[in-house]
Amino acid sequence: MGKKLRLTESELRKVIRQIIEQTEDEYYRISPEDYLDVMKYASNNGDVFRRMKQYGGKPLYITGDLDLSGTNVKDIGPIGYVDGSLDIHNTKVSDIGNLQVKRYISDYGTPRERIREKQELLGKQAEMDSKREDDEWMLERGDETGEKAHALFEYLESNGEIEPLSEDDREKLTILRQKLKDLEREYEELDDNDERVLDIQDSIDETQSEIEELEENNVDVYMMYPTRYSHYGLTQFEVLIDGFKDKEYSVGTEEEMDAAALQYAKGYIDDVGTDGFNESFVEDYLDVDAIVNMAEEDWDYQVRDYPDSYFNEDDFELTSEQEQRIEQLESQIEDLEQQKLELDSDDDNYYEYEEDLDNQIEALQEELDSIEVDTEPTEEMIENKVAELVRDVRRDPLDYLKNYGLNIKDYIDEDELAKGLVDSDGWGIMNSYDGNYDSTEVNGVTYYIMRIN
Repeated sequence: MGKKLRLTESELRKVIRQIIEQTEDEYYRISPEDYLDVMKYASNNGDVFRRMKQYGGKPLYITGDLDLSGTNVKDIGPIGYVDGSLDIHNTKVSDIGNLQVKRYISDYGTPRERIREKQELLGKQAEMDSKREDDEWMLERGDETGEKAHALFEYLESNGEIEPLSEDDREKLTILRQKLKDLEREYEELDDNDERVLDIQDSIDETQSEIEELEENNVDVYMMYPTRYSHYGLTQFEVLIDGFKDKEYSVGTEEEMDAAALQYAKGYIDDVGTDGFNESFVEDYLDVDAIVNMAEEDWDYQVRDYPDSYFNEDDFELTSEQEQRIEQLESQIEDLEQQKLELDSDDDNYYEYEEDLDNQIEALQEELDSIEVDTEPTEEMIENKVAELVRDVRRDPLDYLKNYGLNIKDYIDEDELAKGLVDSDGWGIMNSYDGNYDSTEVNGVTYYIMRIN
């Protein structure tokens, strides 16, 4: 047994003074630590705050998270607001009044939890009683939620988890209830000295026992309660029958199951990232467009900056202008050569004419020899080369990533991966309970049912 903390009178006054000093108009502000100190002094009886003259009857404002879990506290005192979370699990607290909490309340294993759950159950039952009275889920009405409730009810019945009353038993129950009313009315009209009192009381007791026995199995579709939240878009139900606490089920059509599974898969990928998958699996879901776009930018830069690595002499050709000029020069040279041959060697100016022709030919030949292929790639050549390289990447993007040492998981099409995950694992991926599901048909529509917790 732990050692009890005892505050001296001066220490207690200090705590009280701190409370008073931190007082606002509506509340007394108090830190969780100071609150716990006072509670320890008072053996965890929150009534000590109500008896303090300095307190003045105002509610407390706890300035942070308050953890009372596992203590023997029954009364938390006049707390009006907790600026954080309140943890009272595994305590004896049954009531917290109108206390407001900024974040959340943990009351697991407390009388308050049982009371709260009972109140919630009664509220749900009252809601379903109203539907039952109006017969809202009569199949002829075609209510979608009602059809799903019928599907779940049939599923539970076929699995032997519930055993509804037969028509005969239902009729018998109706008769017994009326019988009980008649007996109770007759009993009330009897004089205390009437010798029939005991017999009628025995009949009442016997009839009540028969009713109770039948009511144990008096279950119907209106005990399938649709929750306020869904399971990845699927309609979710809890079952308002003894023995079904914490059991919840989802129901949906084929289209809804597809959409729900895909939603789950996308959420799973968001949570774990692509690192949560084997590389061999994600290879089939590469974002090819993203890889191609990246490769195109890279190749464009490489080809422009390092053309010698991508082009050889055979890739370059004379321009049409160059080819035309070559033809002209060769023709001119040929004409001049012919003129040389036709010179008259007996002419006094022969050597002068010959020299002049040789000079012309030499000049033309020099120009001819100077005409070379331009090894600077044109824009068209660059674009064609980049397109060629990119085509190879599109044909085999995985090879491109591996050749450049890139992380494959950084180039995954997550939408396609989500679809692949559903295709691989099926609808069961969104069922964390056992991964199974079943189906039943209602009004010509097939509904799929999963227990999800």
